[in-house]
Amino acid sequence: MDPNVKFAIPDDVAAVYNEMKKSGLEKETAWNELFKNYAEKYPEQAAEIKRRFEGTLPENWKDNLPTYKAGGDAIATRKCSQQCLEALIPKIPEMIGGSADLAPSNLTLTKDFVDFQKGQYQGRNIRFGVREHAMASFINGISAYGGFLPYCATFLNFLSYLQGAITLSDLSRVKCIYIMTHDSIGLGEDGPTHQPIEKLATVRGMPNCNLFRPADGNETVGSYICALDLLDTPSVMALSRQNLPQLEGSSPDAVAKGAYVVLDCEGTPDVILAASGSEVSLCIDTANGPLKDKKVRVVSMPCWELFDNQSKEYALSVFPDNVPVLGVETSTPLGWDKYAHATHCMTTAGASAKGDDLLNHFGFTTDNIAGKATKLIDFYSGNVRSRLNRVEF
Repeated sequence: MDPNVKFAIPDDVAAVYNEMKKSGLEKETAWNELFKNYAEKYPEQAAEIKRRFEGTLPENWKDNLPTYKAGGDAIATRKCSQQCLEALIPKIPEMIGGSADLAPSNLTLTKDFVDFQKGQYQGRNIRFGVREHAMASFINGISAYGGFLPYCATFLNFLSYLQGAITLSDLSRVKCIYIMTHDSIGLGEDGPTHQPIEKLATVRGMPNCNLFRPADGNETVGSYICALDLLDTPSVMALSRQNLPQLEGSSPDAVAKGAYVVLDCEGTPDVILAASGSEVSLCIDTANGPLKDKKVRVVSMPCWELFDNQSKEYALSVFPDNVPVLGVETSTPLGWDKYAHATHCMTTAGASAKGDDLLNHFGFTTDNIAGKATKLIDFYSGNVRSRLNRVEF
């Protein structure tokens, strides 16, 4: 070949590819004719196949989702997740997935699930075993093929094992759901090898990937609704091992905003306590307890990515000017500077102890949060710009 000629395709190579193109068109035409004949003979089944490959969910798929009353039984969000799966699986026949040998802890098994295995292909529960990266790669392939809505599950701290595959999920714009339980030091005795510190920030740093960290049952329902409504975005569910109270003011619909006011005060707040997941109830208890003489707003932030997509007007209605914000999360403070003027987060690894003892040890108590909020109020004296009010390029 002439070295001065660039991006040229030799004639013999082009001929081979043109033959392949011709062969592919013939096969596609044959397939379309086959499916047309099938649709004429089995119209209902053909419509179902078409629906699944188009990614359209069945009608009334939300009908059986659970509802949770404020003040009801405290339940771990991993358990709320299981209740959501039990409602969704009968309604969405294309849902398929399983856990990395942690189903009893991830609570991904439901009463309607049968294992997928040799000779039992109607099953929709996959026992992936201890191979997180292969598991996540597997559901990437299922989603890319089409016709199925896959999910998989493990502990959040094992994100490291499957992060490459989740990166492929967001690059490929496939719809996968990653159910990741035991989301904080609140899991307790398993210790720092199982207690995620930087994992929330890791997922939040991935483009085209939504992290949901619900505070109670209603937010868990809302997280599943948002994840299933998305067409080309993977979602990660960060769920608690410990029981969490059902909150007054929480809402499945509000999750779609990414962040919302779950507890408010009259007039302009003295301070805003912002949190996700299990720390939302801690902030509410702080507002109603040691900060009861202050005007406190509590903001629940189940999904930063969805909040960042809201209008600036809405964002500033949640985090207005002249109100300092304290971010509270049992995770690294990395990323919180987008919203908060100060944080109480984790700056070390966890430890081995009971969950409640760890939360006390690391200062996730109402008195400690109240003390930091009071210092924040005194420091700014109400004269502060919202962290969301910044130059736009």
